[in-house]
Amino acid sequence: MSTPVEKRVIALEEKVAHLERTIEELNQVIWELNQQLAQLRKEWRDVRSHATTIDPTRKPEDDVPPHW
Repeated sequence: MSTPVEKRVIALEEKVAHLERTIEELNQVIWELNQQLAQLRKEWRDVRSHATTIDPTRKPEDDVPPHW
């Protein structure tokens, strides 16, 4: 038969195991998001580079929405 202290220790160990798994899962999500962010940054640089190649004098403030 386990004592109340042993039961508490077991409960704490279960919680720690669960938290460790959650941290590993969150780390994986962060890594994946970081990879996606890096890819999006690269694509954005490519788009900006292409846009300035088309018209090097173009400025962001020159862009007017189509309804204006």
